[in-house]
Amino acid sequence: MGDKHVTSEVLLEEIERLRGIMINTAVKEGLVSDNTVKVSQELDRKLNELEEIFF
Repeated sequence: MGDKHVTSEVLLEEIERLRGIMINTAVKEGLVSDNTVKVSQELDRKLNELEEIFF
């Protein structure tokens, strides 16, 4: 269980970091800019990883 906690903690930090980047990018470049979409896709991958840990 210890590994899950460390892994999920790291993933949560990365998810929050990516969420902030995505929001800033969307504000500056728009919701459908290539950069916003790329960050959004990376965020989705991290959220999927987190889901795999718990389900």
